[in-house]
Amino acid sequence: MIAFTRRHWLTFAAGVLAVGFLVSGHVKPVAAARAIDVDLLLVLFALLTAIELLRVSGYLHKAVASTLSRFHSTRALALALVMLSGVLASLITNDVTLFIIIPFTVVAGAFADFDVEDAVVLEIVASNLIGCLTPLGNPQNLFVFHQSGWSAVHFTRVMLPFVVWSLAGVLAALFLLGRSRPLATIEVDLPPQKHITATAGLICFGLVLLEIARLVNGWPAAIAALILGALLLRRRIFSIDYSIVPLFFFAFIVVAGLRAVHVYRGGANLYFVSIGLSQVISNVPATILLSPIAAGRWQELLYGVNAGGCGTIIASLANLLGWRIYLREWNRDPRFFWRLTALNFVFLAWAAIGGFIVGFDRAPRGIRRPASSSASSPRSPHPIRASIPVAPSALPRSNPSSD
Repeated sequence: MIAFTRRHWLTFAAGVLAVGFLVSGHVKPVAAARAIDVDLLLVLFALLTAIELLRVSGYLHKAVASTLSRFHSTRALALALVMLSGVLASLITNDVTLFIIIPFTVVAGAFADFDVEDAVVLEIVASNLIGCLTPLGNPQNLFVFHQSGWSAVHFTRVMLPFVVWSLAGVLAALFLLGRSRPLATIEVDLPPQKHITATAGLICFGLVLLEIARLVNGWPAAIAALILGALLLRRRIFSIDYSIVPLFFFAFIVVAGLRAVHVYRGGANLYFVSIGLSQVISNVPATILLSPIAAGRWQELLYGVNAGGCGTIIASLANLLGWRIYLREWNRDPRFFWRLTALNFVFLAWAAIGGFIVGFDRAPRGIRRPASSSASSPRSPHPIRASIPVAPSALPRSNPSSD
């Protein structure tokens, strides 16, 4: 119970504040109901379930392994891993991407003279800074997407200059960190491919995209995710971390309460405030707390909180998850935490400068949609094998597949 509370302390804190505002009368139940964006909660639930269905299906792992098998040097492999992190994060969120990509990186490092630590750091950075291209890249993007009323195309167009700047920094780091070496191939185990589960995941994901495109509300995606998740995931559905859903539920009430007690004042430098606040409380809660002063300044907030995802280990959930996955899968360098932090601060500076240079005043402004408008509306016993590249000089004399 203590471990659970520590893991979800932010959700519990938001819940306590929300109840406090309701009990004190600063937020009336009717006002709270109007403040809650029901569509956002529904689509978050559907998205998390759809991603788990796709992950369990095994096809994401197969796609990554197939892509990596095409490269023949450590630099090319690192480039593929890092770019895959950014692309996948823009589609299936940054934290889920790291659960898929980092284990492949570790496999390469186990058999090759491959710098796992630098690759993992750049994968985390790419998932934060390149994955933020779309509304699906991370929770704060989805939150702003719903609050701003922008279309998905407009959202992507607004984020594109920031992502291109970030991509330039990531590519420069790939060529500055480490030298390139030749690779061979080995066989690695992949989870079994489950066609029905993959189809169910694609159905749910498709309904999420329809909601993102403003063609339907969140109910079809949520209902499909609940039914298909219960049928195909069974008990595994309870292992999905849905904590972001109640966090956002409570956050809407908290923001309404803060407005009622006149906490917010105009004129703040939203860009730099959002970067700084993200370092202390993480970029998702920073986005929520700053959203009431972001109407007409959504790009300023988006650039700030996405740049602010770099820096401290708690600035983004992806930072913390990437570090924990590294510890679980590899953990050969006790200085990894400090290397991750140092490089993250380098990219924080790069992204912060880039966001300021590409400018947020020149982008067309969105019209804020009222919050009330959305309320209506085990490993296989017979593993599948795949080839990925490794250095021939690092292969053991025995058959590597026996390891």
